[in-house]
Amino acid sequence: MARKLSIMDSGWLMMETRETPMHVGGLALFAIPEGAPEDYVESIYRYLVDVDSICRPFNQKIQSHLPLYLDATWVEDKNFDIDYHVRHSALPRPGRVRELLALVSRLHAQRLDPSRPLWESYLIEGLEGNRFALYTKMHHSMVDGVAGMHLMQSRLATCAEDRLPAPWSGEWDAEKKPRKSRGAAAANAGMKGTMNNLRRGGGQLVDLLRQPKDGNVKTIYRAPKTQLNCRVTGARRFAAQSWSLSRIKAAGKQHGGTVNDIFLAMCGGALRRYLLSQDALSDQPLVAQVPVALRSADQAGEGGNAITTVQVSLGTHIAQPLNRLAAIQDSMKAVKSRLGDMQKSEIDVYTVLTNMPLSLGQVTGLSGRVSPMFNLVISNVPGPKETLHLNGAEMLATYPVSLVLHGYALNITVVSYKNSLEFGVIGCRDTLPHIQRFLVYLEESLVELEP
Repeated sequence: MARKLSIMDSGWLMMETRETPMHVGGLALFAIPEGAPEDYVESIYRYLVDVDSICRPFNQKIQSHLPLYLDATWVEDKNFDIDYHVRHSALPRPGRVRELLALVSRLHAQRLDPSRPLWESYLIEGLEGNRFALYTKMHHSMVDGVAGMHLMQSRLATCAEDRLPAPWSGEWDAEKKPRKSRGAAAANAGMKGTMNNLRRGGGQLVDLLRQPKDGNVKTIYRAPKTQLNCRVTGARRFAAQSWSLSRIKAAGKQHGGTVNDIFLAMCGGALRRYLLSQDALSDQPLVAQVPVALRSADQAGEGGNAITTVQVSLGTHIAQPLNRLAAIQDSMKAVKSRLGDMQKSEIDVYTVLTNMPLSLGQVTGLSGRVSPMFNLVISNVPGPKETLHLNGAEMLATYPVSLVLHGYALNITVVSYKNSLEFGVIGCRDTLPHIQRFLVYLEESLVELEP
């Protein structure tokens, strides 16, 4: 049965160009078990492709007859080809992480085929240290970053001896629980409820726009234009590294902050260092757009997008690290207070209204040529606390691979896994040189906040 895309989901299709592919991804590293046969990675590949059927959302493709995907629906791909979507690759020797990240950078720069289900997965062998990798990308219209991460991780085993179906196997459909009906009350909300949500959601936007310009509470329309806010090319550079969650928690405890506060302070400090190295630091604070998930982990398989976005000051104009952290905490406190006062339906309206200029800017080509709504996207995705396994192979690390837009050439996303925060930094290779230096700057920014 066909399912119509929401306005938000269709928006990601509308915004896509050759320079700005609209997919998100993940890179997971796995250990080859001790004593495994030489063809072990080949057996993993057979496990991934030898499936009898494909489950939602992996078997769904876009069907549309009107311009700009105005009538886009998800329909089942009757000619699904698993060998197209799941591919076996290998690194050139010596198979260092450096070569792996270079390969992922190239793969992530390539658009997905709109005539097929909008996802691909690459099994990559030849990584030093007796490891292999799995890189998977899915279109943002199919899943948001949080849902995509939860979807893939939910289909990994918590015990090495367990053998679960492949992540896209049709066997998962049989295990899905039926969704509960929303009931008559929701159905009868009607126009009155819609108008109330529009009024309240719009009121929140107006209230936000009235905030003082010199405060730590930031809006989407008060960000300085920086080196990050130019037109982008199709080339990408991806950098990744893990940081101990214990270190970050200790820094938070020292300064009365949360893990997310310290994470944002690391990003603010790294951005300040990077822009100083480019002689391009603004005297105004950079503003991050931060996605906030509105669905639970067990709803990830429903597909689509269920997020809102908030704007947070990163205090990049402040040289003193503790004062910068305090500015970030003030900004986050105001954000949490605002969301806490809003219902889910109001948040939906607020999200559409606040992001409409972003979508229009991408579609019309104005983004990157006018003042930015914000400076970059920074996202913190909660992940599993227990060790996960893929058909017996232990997952050592998992790194998010997000997207960049015209006018927003940098994205920093982290996902938690066991006792680590896994950082994925992606940017336009041509607009932002030496993106890998962010990893050094992130470490330096954490050190200056440690006890």
